[in-house]
Order: sequence, then structure tokens, then C-alpha cells
Amino acid sequence: MRLELFRQQMKNQQADAVLVTEPLNVRYLSGFTGSAGQLLITAEQAILITDYRYIEQAQTQATAFQCYCRDRARQSLGQAIRALLISQPAQLQLDYDQVPVALYQQLQQELPCTLADSRQITEQLRAIKDPQELAAIRQAAAIADQALSWLLPQLKPGVSEQQAAHWLEQQLLALGAEALAFPTILLSGPRTALPHGKPSERRFQQGDWILIDFGAQVQGYKSDMTRSYVLGKASPQQQDFYQTVERAQQAALAAAKAGIRADQLTEVAQKILADSAFSAYAGEGLGHSIGLALHEQPLMRFGCQQILQPGMVVTIEPGLYWPGFGGVRLEDDILITAEGAELLSHSPKPMELPLE
Repeated sequence: MRLELFRQQMKNQQADAVLVTEPLNVRYLSGFTGSAGQLLITAEQAILITDYRYIEQAQTQATAFQCYCRDRARQSLGQAIRALLISQPAQLQLDYDQVPVALYQQLQQELPCTLADSRQITEQLRAIKDPQELAAIRQAAAIADQALSWLLPQLKPGVSEQQAAHWLEQQLLALGAEALAFPTILLSGPRTALPHGKPSERRFQQGDWILIDFGAQVQGYKSDMTRSYVLGKASPQQQDFYQTVERAQQAALAAAKAGIRADQLTEVAQKILADSAFSAYAGEGLGHSIGLALHEQPLMRFGCQQILQPGMVVTIEPGLYWPGFGGVRLEDDILITAEGAELLSHSPKPMELPLE
């Protein structure tokens, strides 16, 4: 089905032949999960080019593709393409942002055709998730919810960021995640003002901010959720800070639906942050799409005019980051529908974590 949709996109873009080199795009289209493989696709041919290490795996996983072992034939990639194609295209499209300059130059020398960019074809397909993809993302999000529910009672004064992150990651794997979606961000106190800081040996103290950004991976697909808390009783300033982000996220979640542009949805949340007493500390952007990659198109930010469509899965994650004071980010995964948005992450968002 994905190969058929890809060929339809090729036809729409008037692409005679496409070389897919980015590993996640290779996996998406063929099912092949090895680290060395390229797809050569035309209207008549679908070929997976790999080497001797992966040929058996390729034949097992990529059943819709002819699998070709080019190192057995002592061929460069360009030579293999020329040998395999039934008819030589006038143009070969490839994912420009993933092809090394040296390989691009080699293909220019070895192929009797021009080279063009194919990113729009694969990005458009991967942006809309099919039922199989949605099932994997739902499972990854559910595992994250369960892991966080287990972790929160363990967060007490004296526990270190690194220790808590380790516990969370162990729980994700124990609950069935095949891997972490990305290295866990778990910060406390003023360190929460680092949007992508790494867990340190700092130990939690009463009244600390705690920020947890993490996810699970299932069948290659990722979830991504962030929660922020105060350990114990929040001060009035902490309450105002947290509630500002909470209002921004709730407004964006309510506005999210098919037909709205990514930059318009970003404006909904950013206006609330910009109009607050904490405007100087607002993070840029609102979120991103997720799938096989943690950050996919469309990106929820100013300047992105892509229209959200049913089947897209995006994150909504406004944040405030005040150096020396702390940061708050609230992030949920949502499925865009014709009527609005369906929450895929369901963990509650209490501002305060009890000390007992």
C-alpha cells in the first residue's frame, strides 16, 4: 500500500525514478530495518540495494522489493543503478538532505541523468499516519503514561535527577518499550530552565521545579510527553508561572483541528505567553510531528504554513524558561481529526507533587 501511494506521489510530482537513502524512509516504504540499504523506485521497478551483511534480512523484510547485493557484483551505487534500471530516466530524484556531498558528486559522474530533490514526496506520505502507525504510537504513549504514573511517587527530596531518570527508563523498558524514544530529560530546580538539559547528580529539594520530558518506542514509532511539577507546595510566583503555560497549552489543544495552519496554531499559544508577565522567557515554537522520527514534518512554529490534516500526529508543548528560576513545559501528543484533536497522552497534570 505505501509503495502504491509513493508511486502515486511520484506521478503527481512527475518523477520518473527516485532513490531513497534515508534509513527511516527506507524502513517506512519497505519494512527493511538494516543500516545499509537504498531503495530504487520507478513506475515498473522496486529494488532494495544492500550488501552481503543484510541481503537475507532484506529478502525477509522487504517482500515487495527485488533485493540486490551490489558488493557481490563489485559495483558502486551509481553502477548498480545503471545496471538495474530497465530504462534510464531523464531525472533521478533523491533525498537531498540525507545524501553526502561525496555520494552526490559520484552519482553525478556515474549516471546519465540529472539529480533532483525528492523530500516532498516522502514527507507528505509520512505526515499522515495509517492505522498500523497509529496503533504503535498509541501503545508507545500508553507505556509512557504507565511509566510516569509509577515514577511520580518515587520523587522525593534527596533523589537525584540521574537516579530518577534511570528509574523511569527502566520502567519504560519493563512495560514493553523496545527502546527509549530519546534520552530522557529530567531536571530539577533552576536547571529546568534548560529546555534540553541532561540529568545531573543534583538532588531534589522541597519546593523544586521538576521537569520530565521522555518517550517510549514501539515498532520504531515514538511517543513524546513532558510534565512539570513543583515538589511540595508551589509559591504564588510558581503558580502564576505554571498556570501561564497551562493556559497556553489548553488554548492550543482546543484550537487544534484539520484545516488550521501550523503557524496559526503556534500563534494561539504564543499570544498567551507573549501577553503574560513572563513573555521574556517564552520558548519559540509549539511542537512537531512524531512518527518513526522524533521530529517530523510539519513543525509547529512560526513560518510553517503547512495545513494540518486528519491523521497527523503532532506535539503541543509550549514552555517558559527563566534562567535562575526554572522552566515549565507541558507536552502532549495529539491526533489531528476533522472535528478537532484526540489526546494520545493521558497523564494528569497536577502542579504539585505531594511530599508524603
